[in-house]
Amino acid sequence: MTLAKWRTLHDRIAYENQWVQVRVQAVELPDGERYSYTVVDRPAQGVATFLFDEDGRLLIEQEYRHAIGEVVWQLPGGLIDEGETPLESAQRELREETGYEAADWQPLGGFYDNPALGNAHSTLFVARHPRRAARARDAAEWVTTQWVTMDWLREAIRAGQIVDRVILSGVAMLWATQNGNAEQLTQNAEQLTQSS
Repeated sequence: MTLAKWRTLHDRIAYENQWVQVRVQAVELPDGERYSYTVVDRPAQGVATFLFDEDGRLLIEQEYRHAIGEVVWQLPGGLIDEGETPLESAQRELREETGYEAADWQPLGGFYDNPALGNAHSTLFVARHPRRAARARDAAEWVTTQWVTMDWLREAIRAGQIVDRVILSGVAMLWATQNGNAEQLTQNAEQLTQSS
C-alpha cells in the first residue's frame, strides 16, 4: 500500500465562531473511494510554557475545563493573538495567567494537538528566572497556580492525575531534548513492564 494525500472534492463550512471552524469535506481516497470527512480547525495556534524557578521547580496551574467537566493540571498558555509571535504570546499568557515574567526563554518545540481532527498546533517554551509581574486575568479564566518538583509531576503523571495533552507532550519533549536516549527509554519501558 502506498500512502498518498487525499484529494478534496468539496469543502463546506458547517459551523464557525471565534475559536473554531468546522468543515465537512468530500474527499477521494488514494484508491478512488469517496469519503465524507469532518475537520475542526482552530484559526489561532496555541502556546504553553514550562516556567522553572531557581530551585528547579515547575509552575503549573489548575483550571476547570467545561468540555470535560473537570479541573485539570496544565501549563500556563493560550492562543496566539493576531500580530503576535509565538514567543510574545507565551510571555503574555504567562503574565496574564500567573502574574510572572521570566528573564530567559528557550523554544522547546511544537506539535499538532490532534492531526486526525484538525490543524491545531501548539508551540512550547522553557522559561527560567521568574519574577513577579502585574496579572491581568481574562474574564473566563479562573486558575490557581502551584510550584511543583519534577518528581511530583512524574508521580502525578503515573497516577493519572495529569490528563492535559500539552503538559504530557511537553514532558516527553523535555525528556527527549534534555536527557533522553534510546537505551534509557528501553530501560525505563522494561522497568515499567516488570513493575506492573
